[in-house]
Amino acid sequence: MDIVNIAEDILSKAVKRKPESAEVYIIEESSIAIEVKEQKVDSFQSAASRGFALRVLLGNKLGFSYTSDNSTPSIDRLIKEAFENAENNESDIYISFAKPSQGASVKRLYDDKLKGVGEKEKIERGMKLERAALQYDKRIKNIRHACYEDSEYNRVLVNSNGVKYFYTDTVCSTSIMLVAEENGNSETGWEFDYNRFYDSLKIDEVGIEASKKAIGMLGAKRINTCRIPVILDPKVSCDFIGILSSSLSADSVQKGKSMLSDKLNSEIASPILNLIDDGTLDGGIGSAPSDGEGTPARRTPMIEKGYLKAFLHNIYTANKWKTTSTGNGIRGGFKGLPGVGITNLFVEKGSISREALIKGIDKGLFITEAMGVHTANPISGDFSIGVAGHMIENGEISFPVRGVVMAGNILELMKGVEAVADDLRFFGRIGSPSIKISEVVISGS
Repeated sequence: MDIVNIAEDILSKAVKRKPESAEVYIIEESSIAIEVKEQKVDSFQSAASRGFALRVLLGNKLGFSYTSDNSTPSIDRLIKEAFENAENNESDIYISFAKPSQGASVKRLYDDKLKGVGEKEKIERGMKLERAALQYDKRIKNIRHACYEDSEYNRVLVNSNGVKYFYTDTVCSTSIMLVAEENGNSETGWEFDYNRFYDSLKIDEVGIEASKKAIGMLGAKRINTCRIPVILDPKVSCDFIGILSSSLSADSVQKGKSMLSDKLNSEIASPILNLIDDGTLDGGIGSAPSDGEGTPARRTPMIEKGYLKAFLHNIYTANKWKTTSTGNGIRGGFKGLPGVGITNLFVEKGSISREALIKGIDKGLFITEAMGVHTANPISGDFSIGVAGHMIENGEISFPVRGVVMAGNILELMKGVEAVADDLRFFGRIGSPSIKISEVVISGS
């Protein structure tokens, strides 16, 4: 029996017990992870899993249960536990399940070819990645890991209101971490690529780019404390957006845990900054026809020309504010309830190249690494982190810099955005181009 039929069978059995509403969510995953070391397979993991989750409403009381076993006794127990949990739970008038509506049209989520790729070919991809890095420069002395991974997912959601979604998606990735050494100094380099489609995945480019990063940081030194413009590499920008993302959740706002609680429709960033959450993005890792509650995915402008325009909602937070869900009811898996989360959150790219940003700076810092961004205060936005990168002098990249600190406030940082480049790149569900900040304090020697 396929998972759609299983879901409908569980729903039918649950509905016979006459809840106000019932919902079944099932996810199947098959994955492979290969790690190569010295042109040999160092680790090979293949896994498959399937999980079943049931939510029921008795009056305004929510019951939830899950299992990974779809035998008849296990499903009977799943239903029994969900109803018992509901009976023992407190009433909450804001809980409800999705109503039927047209799903979003989302392209390029599934690669038919991936099933036909053999293990030998996937292993070769990991070996090719390692070779590309080692052959780039003799200063690359150690490959800590060179990995290939892929996953395939099948997901179904049905509820007693008439909502029914089934879709499949794939994702594959390569990643490498290595060490460059010269004159007693050593630096690490890391790079990755992921794609919904196997043939579009980068191999040689990932190994070469990781090598360039490590070699480029050899001989890094500290600089004197100064107030200078900086350019944030896309990965560093994404780190900061990741901290900001929790404050964009209506759940965080309603619980008083957001730095943006009283700032809706206020100017919180530079007029050139636009931030979007888009669950319909072509090929996006967070894209899907619907969210984890059955609400159609959508595109939601969060910051427009510096103004905060929206918060992200699931059905529960939307009911609290008498509004509608933005399609951001996200499930971390079948074992948890849907919360509020991002789909594909990104800074809209500009029209200037990163090279042009660099050329426009007489003295500044191009930041490629930020250590400890996760320690930033998610409510105040204050941060103090270690950073590394390259000094910019007379419009050109000069020497590598390490051992310095950047401190400030995330909202002040966003207000200081002076230019946005065109090199938008995603790191998981968060994306950003390189961003120029007009002035920050860098604490060094």
